[in-house]
Amino acid sequence: AGEAERKGRGPPPPLPTAEELSVLLAEQARSLLRTSAARRWECRLQKLELHAALHDLRPAQLVELTELLYQDAVLEATVFAPAFAPYASADTLDSVLRLWSGRWRAVSSSAMEHLQDAALSASDKMDALGEWAPLWPPLESLNRLYVARGLPRLADVYGIVEPLMAEYTANLTTRFDDELEAAWQRERWEAMGLADGHRHAAVVWDLFTLFSSSLDVFFEPARHGGPMLAEWVETVAARCFFILNKFVNRMRQELGSDASLLPPKPSYPELQDLGGLTKGFATGIKSLLAEQGRKKSVLQAANTVGALCVRLHSLSFCIAQLDALSAMIDDSWAALVARRVADGASAAEEEPSPTTILHAGAPEAVAASCAELCWFLGAKVVYQDLKGPLFDELYCRERDVSGKVDPRSPLKPTLSSPSAGSADGTPLLVELLEEVLGKLGEDLLSDSAPPSPTRDASRAPASPGIAVAMSGREHGRWSSSVLAEAAAEAGGGGGAQLEADNSELRDAAVRGVLVAVVQALERILLDGGPRRVFVPGDAPSLLEDVQLLREFFVARDAEGTVHGLAEEEVDLVSERLLGIVRLMHLPTGELTARFVDEAERLPDTDERD
Repeated sequence: AGEAERKGRGPPPPLPTAEELSVLLAEQARSLLRTSAARRWECRLQKLELHAALHDLRPAQLVELTELLYQDAVLEATVFAPAFAPYASADTLDSVLRLWSGRWRAVSSSAMEHLQDAALSASDKMDALGEWAPLWPPLESLNRLYVARGLPRLADVYGIVEPLMAEYTANLTTRFDDELEAAWQRERWEAMGLADGHRHAAVVWDLFTLFSSSLDVFFEPARHGGPMLAEWVETVAARCFFILNKFVNRMRQELGSDASLLPPKPSYPELQDLGGLTKGFATGIKSLLAEQGRKKSVLQAANTVGALCVRLHSLSFCIAQLDALSAMIDDSWAALVARRVADGASAAEEEPSPTTILHAGAPEAVAASCAELCWFLGAKVVYQDLKGPLFDELYCRERDVSGKVDPRSPLKPTLSSPSAGSADGTPLLVELLEEVLGKLGEDLLSDSAPPSPTRDASRAPASPGIAVAMSGREHGRWSSSVLAEAAAEAGGGGGAQLEADNSELRDAAVRGVLVAVVQALERILLDGGPRRVFVPGDAPSLLEDVQLLREFFVARDAEGTVHGLAEEEVDLVSERLLGIVRLMHLPTGELTARFVDEAERLPDTDERD
């Protein structure tokens, strides 16, 4: 200062204070970082051979630029910002991030506007969903970094993707519908002959293969960091159920209307004029025709059971695979949340795993259809296939010379009477139902779990199975000769769960046959037509039939073990039939007296006079 004064100069400026120096260093550091950030942006554009004024980037170009920008942002936040922290102000990093976000929006504006264009066609949306899918993971990573700094997102990824996803789900429905139609046209309702012995139809395998592969593709972008909402998962699951429900309803419509569950009115085909044949020969011809008719009816009923059991197995398979699809959704969502948390998201803010209709609603709906199919199985076997020997021939009396029904003629055939042509005195009921229920047991019995078209088949319960073939006479009871052995085979191969599943489907299928037989007998007794005239003396034979019916469906062996339906259930189903039979032995006057109160009776003619 003295030297400066001697040379005629003024005093030098004072040195900056520490506070002023700090501000100066902060400004210099801020300027350096922003200049460096701008330079790095230009280098990225040069690397991709892009021009700064270019606004129409191809998807691959914008994806690569966004990935590089994310790498730079992470480097800035983890290396440069901490290194310059003693000199730069706290918002220096934010200013760099704002610089990059502004420039990214400038070069991506055309693409973002195109994706959000309301006039975008359905096909363009589907194309865009696939073409731009690689952009969302790095963009979402950038968004999370910006949000963590309190800065706005570069783009609203969910807002952009949502209309594209809506178009995807609509397209998925059309695809599912087309695939169902094609699979339905191919279906012949024959059991798939695979090594493990499961017996469902090919159409349900095709459907669930389609569902599982579609869900796998649907979750794939999210597994790599793409956007995903529980709402979208629920929508896709609902589309799967929509097609599954359409399949079940179509199967249901093929079975017939609800009116087919009602017993038909009996008909009475008359034997044609036999010319000069003697009455005895005519009776023999009629007996022969009746025996042949019964055999044909039983064969037709067994074929019906075979066709419908494939449908029962198919619905049971659907229930198992719905559980597998639900598990697939749960596992995919858990992996998605784990990835998001690893990328810095808050676990508390993540949506819980969606409870879709595949989790709750669809299994119950299919189970209800399975139960309804069991009713149709019984109705078709009894009301259609066995209509001749039951509705048209059971409990009929002969006509006298005048053509009227002779109430003194024997009531035949009954369910307990030996079947025509039977050498061992097999009752008619056993002849009609033994082969039918044997076929039912053979087709439903399965001791292995069905394979799953989903990636996780371990959670799928095994296909139910049952053996219900009732034959052989033990201790005066018609009971099971093969049921115990078949039940042990079914239970031993698959554990407690399989045994329980077998028992459940078995009860439903056999119950459907039991209910149909009981309702058929009630219709015959109450509205059997002119060939059926019952007298009090018929009561013992009718009671014997009811008792045989009960014993047959309970199927108790020599040791008293029940292999059929529970005795309480059989008694409950046949309770009304038993009540009707007990009224059959009453004379008309006594029967009327039971139902007409003294006060309601009309007065005699003498009393009116």
